[in-house]
Amino acid sequence: MSLQQLLGIDLPLIQAPMAGVQNHALAVAVSNAGGLGSLPCAMLDAAGLRAELTALTAKT
Repeated sequence: MSLQQLLGIDLPLIQAPMAGVQNHALAVAVSNAGGLGSLPCAMLDAAGLRAELTALTAKT
């Protein structure tokens, strides 16, 4: 089984989450392009995480 098959992605790309410099927009772009987008959440509180997850799921 390939990485793409295992993760259900088209391209073997995993975008690194970059806390403090990225929000859901980069993860959305990578995901919609066929890679695995990552949402940085280490610096978010529960409300911030919920908002980012809502935006991410709405746009992917």
